[in-house]
Amino acid sequence: MMMPLGLWVVVGWMILVAAIGLALLAWGWKNGQFQDVESAKYAMLEDREPAPWPAKNGGTS
Repeated sequence: MMMPLGLWVVVGWMILVAAIGLALLAWGWKNGQFQDVESAKYAMLEDREPAPWPAKNGGTS
């Protein structure tokens, strides 16, 4: 029994999405995105001045 064309498209799309997800997970793991997950929640508590907004010409003032 053959699968209809629409089912092949859906299965192919699912495989593509899963492959992209695995590739992004591998990229994040390789680049250390999951190494220090604890410091992000304390970053907002640091008492320091925010960086100035860039000027319209691309400079800082």
